[in-house]
Amino acid sequence: MPGSLVDLAAPGVDMVVWARDVPPVWHETLETYALPDGCITLAGTLDEVTLALRRPDLRRRYPAFLIEDVAQTAALVAALAVCTSLTVMLGDLAAWPGAGPLPAGRLRALCCYGAGTVDWVSGRVGGCDLLSSMSPYALAFVPAWGEAHVAWRFARLRERAVGLEIVAG
Repeated sequence: MPGSLVDLAAPGVDMVVWARDVPPVWHETLETYALPDGCITLAGTLDEVTLALRRPDLRRRYPAFLIEDVAQTAALVAALAVCTSLTVMLGDLAAWPGAGPLPAGRLRALCCYGAGTVDWVSGRVGGCDLLSSMSPYALAFVPAWGEAHVAWRFARLRERAVGLEIVAG
């Protein structure tokens, strides 16, 4: 991943994807965990978001590995964007609101934990959109340094999926 981080600052880059090999226990835990309906939104500084993720009520809703990964990803996004203001959305893909373009100068990170993917329009052929997908647990970093907008969505493969969207700025 470190070499790819440089690509985020390059003009014309729409997205950088970090495919991650996660421990098997992540898959096993999500298959049996009683995941909540709906989505939660946390907004504030990195410290405020991190404290909110440590709240007992939130830790009961999601597996410990997922909360820890969200906290680490939020810290990475804040560092990459050189920004302390974050909005973190976490939850059920069925309850996810639509995704609009980011204001210039912001960074979005996306991840789908469990049985789901992040899909995006990667081009057009003959007037039709070409759809690409990344594997579950991969992290997508979508910069908004210029005019480009990546049209994306979460796609559920089975019932056991949790979406994550972090916006810096």
